[in-house]
Amino acid sequence: MEKNLPLGNTHKKDSILLVYLFYVWTFVLIARPQDFMDGLKPIRPALSVGLIVVILYVFNYAFYKNRLIDNQQCRLYLYLLATMIISIPFASYRRGAFEFVFTKYIVIVIYFFLFYKIIDNTKKLQGLLWIACVGTSMYLLSALYLGEMNSGRLQFGEMLDPNDLAFFALSFLPFNILFLSKNNPWWNRLLFLVNIAVGILVILMTGSRGGFIALGIVLILLLFLKQRTVKISYKIIVAVIASMTVIYGGATIDFSRIKTISQIGEDYNVWDETGRLEVWKKGLEMMLNDPLTGVGVTCFSEAIGQKRKEQGLQELWQAPHSSLVQIGAETGIFGLILFLLISYKALKIFGNVKNRSNDVKMIKIGEMARISFVGHFVASLFLSQAYSLYWAFFIVLSAAMMRFSMEAVPIAATVKPTV
Repeated sequence: MEKNLPLGNTHKKDSILLVYLFYVWTFVLIARPQDFMDGLKPIRPALSVGLIVVILYVFNYAFYKNRLIDNQQCRLYLYLLATMIISIPFASYRRGAFEFVFTKYIVIVIYFFLFYKIIDNTKKLQGLLWIACVGTSMYLLSALYLGEMNSGRLQFGEMLDPNDLAFFALSFLPFNILFLSKNNPWWNRLLFLVNIAVGILVILMTGSRGGFIALGIVLILLLFLKQRTVKISYKIIVAVIASMTVIYGGATIDFSRIKTISQIGEDYNVWDETGRLEVWKKGLEMMLNDPLTGVGVTCFSEAIGQKRKEQGLQELWQAPHSSLVQIGAETGIFGLILFLLISYKALKIFGNVKNRSNDVKMIKIGEMARISFVGHFVASLFLSQAYSLYWAFFIVLSAAMMRFSMEAVPIAATVKPTV
């Protein structure tokens, strides 16, 4: 009977219901159905489904033996969480920092923990990535249908501005290629081809320059990096989809904003006294002034407003506009070092899967995860997304893949698989 389980073999008492509910929770967190289905808002689906998953896990926790502290990535993530908590008593706005960590970010921490515990084999991981890609595409399709063009930029939902929307669209984009192989039914391949086109179109319609740069890097890696996942035929398909998206979506894309990338020296948003470079400079100063604790989680805006007031400047509450500036200014030097170290190790893990595993599916996931994370990280350099669910998703994904690789038979001891 165990051989027939659709999620692969783990242990005889593995809770299939728990796995599927975790998939549903992932879908709700990523697709945010309450943004385009108003009837769901009163029941708070992310919280409701999350509570059910936690309760069901409690009844099954004895069957999931993997400990977070045994995994280096998980330990580093817990250290980063500790720096966030330590920053609270020293925060510019202690109540806001406390409420963010213990009422909002705690959801991401619990998701991280349950991901590592429940997703314990490659087949479950494939299912989760399928859900993530479909959830992303559903949200983006809703953005195209229900969103509004404001000053030539696509806007949709309560949580994401145009730049954040591009960041979201890009983060999971390369994973769609995992489901284009002939092993998948034709409708599945068609679905993920559409997903790729929708993702590229939304990124361009947002007019996000950081998103455009990150998309360009992702496409270059997909087209020119040697890998098992992206065969020549896939590269041609991706190139054709990208070209057709630009050609046929041209009427809805405002290229004038994207073209200003080449005129960045004249952009007041960069060089002005309230521009990004000045914001980043003040963020660096805040980190150096409070190197151990920072100004407190989510307190950058209050801190920079107060700093500008002390300097006799107009008191403006500004976002950091960079995940690195954000994490460094708000949690201190140790928080920034941990964030960079965890991100670097995630990239390294994704790239080393091919050397540590003989599982072709794992290797392909690693290849697409590496490219996805590169795009995600580049886009985050221009956005305040240090505490995003998507970054945590990539980190726990790297932790899970590290565990899978350690549990697998070393590739040197086996016959190298043929493609």
